[in-house]
Amino acid sequence: MSELFGTEEKKGISSLVDEIKEKFKNILVIKEPYKEYDIVIAEIPVEKLEVVVYQRKPSKPHVKNLVKSISTVGFVVPLVVAKKPDEDKFIILDGQHRYLACLELGIRKIPCVIIPWEYATLMINLNIEKQPNIKEKAYVALRIYNELLDMYPDKPETDDEIMQSVEEIYFVTTGMVYEHDEKFSGSSWEPILKKTDWPFDLPLKEAKPKREERANIILECHKIAKEIVQKLKEIGVSHPFIYKEVVSHANPIKRKRAVVVEFDEVFSQIRENLEKMRENPEEFKDVLVAEEGAELPE
Repeated sequence: MSELFGTEEKKGISSLVDEIKEKFKNILVIKEPYKEYDIVIAEIPVEKLEVVVYQRKPSKPHVKNLVKSISTVGFVVPLVVAKKPDEDKFIILDGQHRYLACLELGIRKIPCVIIPWEYATLMINLNIEKQPNIKEKAYVALRIYNELLDMYPDKPETDDEIMQSVEEIYFVTTGMVYEHDEKFSGSSWEPILKKTDWPFDLPLKEAKPKREERANIILECHKIAKEIVQKLKEIGVSHPFIYKEVVSHANPIKRKRAVVVEFDEVFSQIRENLEKMRENPEEFKDVLVAEEGAELPE
């Protein structure tokens, strides 16, 4: 069974309420004010709760602060969870740190807001407990993409459900690059990918290999950029954002605000520009001096 998406037919929301009523006492059912579906509020034993596999690593200082807060004023902000299809477990969509704080305090049942499973994916992408960085977004997008591929191999990559689930399709490609190199600087490449890495109008089973090809192209450019950084360091260039400067200098579309360009065309030009910089790093050093308006150390 897939870890996030149920492969069985979705159960109705009313049957979810009935199922939870059978499991727990003292539940409260309220109506969601905008979408108007039923929300269940219940106390759930900690052994029935799981942190979603795509969640960010917890912050120990944040957990420590929450332990102090709960010890002082009590537990007043429920977790947001969804029941896994055909399993007696609830996935924590929002509140990982509150959950861990409860475990440290020995709390055995935690108040939870239970939402329908079909909203679980969107809830992960819209989690506001802490703004994720591009690396975290990329890993989440790739894992969700792979789950969707397993479930719907013939569904087009351009389908609304796919696009909404992964947030941005270039996050999927970026995630593939991170799988090869965890030190990849996704933020340096994001301005380029936003304008070039569009969805394929192909079934997922055909789109994924093409997306992997794109990831390999980015990875090759990344490797050249790292070589350039090393050569610049060897000739005395010490700059805190040197890698980002290298990528930016190689970017042929950085000054074009609204463009529709082909990925292959742009990255072919980027690679050509990077190879020129690799052959003559001294020339790029002079460019940096001119742009910074100050001499770099020899």
